Amino acid sequence: MLAMKTDDVMISSQLGGDFTLPKNKKQKLVFIAGGIGITPFRSMIKYLLDTDNSRSIIMFYSNRKISEIVYKDIFDAASKKFGMKTVYTLTDSASCPADWDGCKGYLNPEIILKEVPDFKERLFYISGPNAMVISYENILKKIGVKQENIKTDFFPGF
Repeated sequence: MLAMKTDDVMISSQLGGDFTLPKNKKQKLVFIAGGIGITPFRSMIKYLLDTDNSRSIIMFYSNRKISEIVYKDIFDAASKKFGMKTVYTLTDSASCPADWDGCKGYLNPEIILKEVPDFKERLFYISGPNAMVISYENILKKIGVKQENIKTDFFPGF
């Protein structure tokens, strides 16, 4: 969008899709977000907070640097209100503060298995840049997550 000129045409459509919370409120969830991919999860979590609903959610939120983390206040509120667990990862290990207690590097099978021991009972949502979504979807399949338990959404052009 930054490269668009004044007379360029943009096409948009109505809201739609299936990247939404499941109707079954007891379904355990895992959210995996990279960068701008946090947007749909922020919306879902804010909805849960605003409507006094709760879900079993573990969220992985990956950014290059700590300064890129957004909506932490909302995720902290969800942690306090209904026990949502957020695992932050920074991919630029060199920029991690000395007191960083999150993960360093890219999300990998070991981190997922450690943080989500009941992964076979959970529905996974992945959102972010297309290459990241494909990569994490492949990781999930390799550790034994069934395709029907993986929902994806990506942001082209980012």
